[in-house]
Amino acid sequence: MKSYKGTNSFHMVGQAWQIRIMLKQWQKEWGKDATVLDVIMPPKPRK
Repeated sequence: MKSYKGTNSFHMVGQAWQIRIMLKQWQKEWGKDATVLDVIMPPKPRK
């Protein structure tokens, strides 16, 4: 499986079961309430 992250997007290339596993890993890392936008956007700078 391959994944490509751009500045405002990401692409996953692989079989469906591979993509499901990747999405589940992201859920564990970012939380169940996180959106795709939360994952692809860079973190906001702290003040």
